[in-house]
Amino acid sequence: MKKLFFSGCLVALVISLALSQVCFAKQDTLGKITSVSGSVEIKREKETQWMRAERNMPVYYGDDIKTSEDGNITITFLDESLMTVQPNTHVALNTIISPLEKRNSVLLFFGRIWNKVRSKVVQMRGYEVQTPTAVLGVRGTEFEAASYEDGTTLVRVASGGVSVDSETESSTLSEKQGAQVSIETKRIKTETDFRPEWKQAEINARKSLFADGRRYGVLVHSEIRQRRDNLKTLVDEVKALTKKRERYRALAKEAEQRGDQVEYEFSMAKARETNREILELNKKIAFSGRRLECQFGLFDRYGYLAKHPELSKEFRGKEFILEQLDDIEMIRAEFNAMIEEGMKLSMEDMEDLMDEMKEKVDQLRKGKEKSDPFEELNGQR
Repeated sequence: MKKLFFSGCLVALVISLALSQVCFAKQDTLGKITSVSGSVEIKREKETQWMRAERNMPVYYGDDIKTSEDGNITITFLDESLMTVQPNTHVALNTIISPLEKRNSVLLFFGRIWNKVRSKVVQMRGYEVQTPTAVLGVRGTEFEAASYEDGTTLVRVASGGVSVDSETESSTLSEKQGAQVSIETKRIKTETDFRPEWKQAEINARKSLFADGRRYGVLVHSEIRQRRDNLKTLVDEVKALTKKRERYRALAKEAEQRGDQVEYEFSMAKARETNREILELNKKIAFSGRRLECQFGLFDRYGYLAKHPELSKEFRGKEFILEQLDDIEMIRAEFNAMIEEGMKLSMEDMEDLMDEMKEKVDQLRKGKEKSDPFEELNGQR
């Protein structure tokens, strides 16, 4: 029975891969808005216009959602998991996901969200929340997370578990535990019985930012540049491997034409091996892209505050933010081009992957494969 289940999963994955040539998330429905109050806006992926969010409106991969000071919205996903977006929050849903990744991803640029994730979703797909400061990997069912304007991340687990990774250190939280992560040190401060004052923390973060906007602006701007450089390195590696793979494919074709079966099989095996390396890099590029998107979202917030006719009056150091906005837009344009180039898969790549998956299905049916091939191809980053 287990073998049949995995075979079905593999066949479904092969079909889904064949339907898409590009590794951006598909434009599928994630769920719908089941409650909304106050002012809430939603923007579809690759669109520029925001629209008013309404009850029963569907939500899709790549949607951006913003709530105002009085806004609140609850989304019920197709798997019956829930997410409530609290006031003064900006999130994006499932952006930059590689087709080999099973996880759902929410980018929390700033604000606060509450999540109740069904355990089956965690087991089958995985669920993460990314903030500019940390990556939260959900290992349980219910938790709350906040990302404030000074880059501070707070998380509290109501039940289950959540892993917190600041890319400097990591920690795993269980029921009633919580953590705070600073954007400056990236240190994770954990507490056993964590009872955060969410609203007061938000107020304190605004005060810290407005007291020294230049310092926070420099921190985020510098990290954006560093992440951009890292992403460029990954994309360059993909380009080099792509050339290497094409050389093996050319050798295989020549061998086939002269009837050299041994050389043909050797070259094709090398081409597939190189393709697997490219696919692994693809997942790293997707992860790096999500991290960079979080930084863009936070700096955009700084730009909004620096331009606000009233709020900007108290914003010390806003001049630096305003000076860097054009530079950030240039980096964002580079970023979009690199993501598309680094994550693009041709139909030939898809066929190679499908052939490999078919082989694993056949092995399962013959009883020769005892491990989970789904996990093998979708290994941890």
